[in-house]
Amino acid sequence: YHANSELRRAVERKHGRIAMAAVVGMLFHNADIEFPGYLSKELGIRFSDVPNGMNGLFSLPLAGLSQIVFAIGFVELAIWPASDYSGDYGTGYGRPFVPNVLEGEELKYKLDMEINQGRAAMMGIMGAMVGEAVTGQTLAEQIASNNLGLFSTLFE
Repeated sequence: YHANSELRRAVERKHGRIAMAAVVGMLFHNADIEFPGYLSKELGIRFSDVPNGMNGLFSLPLAGLSQIVFAIGFVELAIWPASDYSGDYGTGYGRPFVPNVLEGEELKYKLDMEINQGRAAMMGIMGAMVGEAVTGQTLAEQIASNNLGLFSTLFE
């Protein structure tokens, strides 16, 4: 049982990290902050041509989606293996340029904080995706048009 709960905690931590990156990516892309240049020079697709929200995923060429899936698989299997339950993937704990020497209560506190922030990010990205599926608008479009459902009256 213990090993199974450790695996679940490690998977939750990793999903939380992915969700945190997804929320940041969504916020940047909705703010129209994109890489300059071409996503695919052969097809003439610039990064700025990719629409916001879920439509952006479906506008990517198949080769680009394949590269994303391959890169994620490589990271998952070779760089940050799922068999490492410690949560320390050599990337630090929010302290750049400081060696990872967290132990005991401080390490537990940081990992618990990361789990909680990851849970919030998972709820946030899922809420943004469901909101977009229901309304057909990205989060930024919903806020701009005051289309926030029950919460619309709060911002009048």
